[in-house]
Amino acid sequence: MKTAQQLLDQQIPVLSEDFDLTDALRCMDELRVNELPVVVSGKYKGMVSENQILDIEHQEHFIMPALFEKSIQPEDHFFAMIHFFAQNQMSVAPVVSKNNEYLGCVTREDLVEVIQDYTTAQQDGGVVILEMNPRDYTLQQISRIVEENDAKIVALFAYPNERGMTEVMFKMDIKNVNPIIRSLERFEYRVRGSFQHADSNVDLMDRYDTLMRFLDED
Repeated sequence: MKTAQQLLDQQIPVLSEDFDLTDALRCMDELRVNELPVVVSGKYKGMVSENQILDIEHQEHFIMPALFEKSIQPEDHFFAMIHFFAQNQMSVAPVVSKNNEYLGCVTREDLVEVIQDYTTAQQDGGVVILEMNPRDYTLQQISRIVEENDAKIVALFAYPNERGMTEVMFKMDIKNVNPIIRSLERFEYRVRGSFQHADSNVDLMDRYDTLMRFLDED
């Protein structure tokens, strides 16, 4: 599972404390991000948003707004990054060392690419999407049901959806997932969708918009 250090995007520019408003807005537009990091002498100060910059434009004098100071660390794994984006609704996650040194950024697009890498792995297999109450999510039980049908889970994502439920999307090492779906339904799991063909992963990423909105919402 990739870490933030492995996904660093060095193309995101940093701003100084007296940054040019027009240049900052132009960079955001060109890179399709809503925030940029403010860095002074290599130290991370926080993120400034497009809306904040637009507000500054209407001020008589430049006054630095309150910056968003949260960040992730280079060793943070994929799911910690997803949690950061989910909690903060940002397009960019600054990566900062324990000494507050700015190292770079991870964008939502970076995470989308990782998801595509995992779900379109070379090994063919079917995909199942479940929805359940968060307290009912048990990876051990789902894995046991899959393995009892002579299959194994090769990739899995679990995350909250817009209804406050937990959605679990997992790929297996077999194409025919119908027996597994029947077993899951016997255990009263709600199956939201399934994809069984070798080329279905592309369709999956197109159709399954909950996670994409979560990561790629403007």
